[in-house]
Amino acid sequence: MLLEKLDERLQAQIKLSPCHTNRASELGHACKRYLVLRRTRWQEAELPSLSLQRLFGEGHIQERAVIRALEDAGFVVVEQQRDYEWKEYQITAHLDGKILLEGAAVPLEVKSMSPYIFKSIHTAADLLNPRYPHLQKYLAQLQIYMLLSNSEKAVLLLKDKSSGQIKELWMELDYQFAESLIQKAQSINVAVAAGILPERIPYTENICGRCPFLAICLPEVKRDALEIITDPELEANLKRRHELAPLRAEYEQLDDQVKAILKEHERVVVGDFLVHGSWVEPKGRPKYWKVSIDKLEATKETTE
Repeated sequence: MLLEKLDERLQAQIKLSPCHTNRASELGHACKRYLVLRRTRWQEAELPSLSLQRLFGEGHIQERAVIRALEDAGFVVVEQQRDYEWKEYQITAHLDGKILLEGAAVPLEVKSMSPYIFKSIHTAADLLNPRYPHLQKYLAQLQIYMLLSNSEKAVLLLKDKSSGQIKELWMELDYQFAESLIQKAQSINVAVAAGILPERIPYTENICGRCPFLAICLPEVKRDALEIITDPELEANLKRRHELAPLRAEYEQLDDQVKAILKEHERVVVGDFLVHGSWVEPKGRPKYWKVSIDKLEATKETTE
């Protein structure tokens, strides 16, 4: 009953919004055709799924939580949720905020993600991961923020949704990369004004397969019998699950062997492991030998 009401409210929030500019958050997308369709045929895009809408909402919650944590730690975050517009190139941006450091206001962006994706990122270069093409948009987004803010550096904070751990990735203004983004925006503007669509990129499941304009761009791709869920974090979790499956089988085999050897041993130390065992007699079922295994904590002896 409660969950149904929550889903109804979330479903009511799913809608398509007009897009008449080159948004900084999208300018790093690999497909110009998609970016032109975003501006010229936005109303024909496929609506986000309920699961994707949940992710959007969770992202906003995590963003606010990180900024609040920064403020609680004594940092000053200004210009929160400020809008920027660069009319010459029809570029708009929406900043999470700027953090005051050593007298300078540094553009700040916050992103939350699944543990698996989070663990794969250590430097800004790791955002150029072909398995997760949406990550490269973060690089372009921060470059545009630096241009609009006349700043030579920016910081991207990543949060693991599971553990709450945060990583900070510092970036410097890359003039060559930033110039390529400006040229990209100009070519999109020309295409929009002329009413033409750029050429299709080679089909890639990670990009084309989850594109909300797939039915327009590639109507010959038959997906009528399938439900397509566009959820990068779910996809990452499924991939990790697949990778761990062989380890699970090995674990279960070893677990059975170990427990068979330790049957009827009530209290045993084996190397660094402490084993407890006892008979359990559940009502209505045959009794069995229950084993619990704990790793002993290492102790250090210090001498003066």
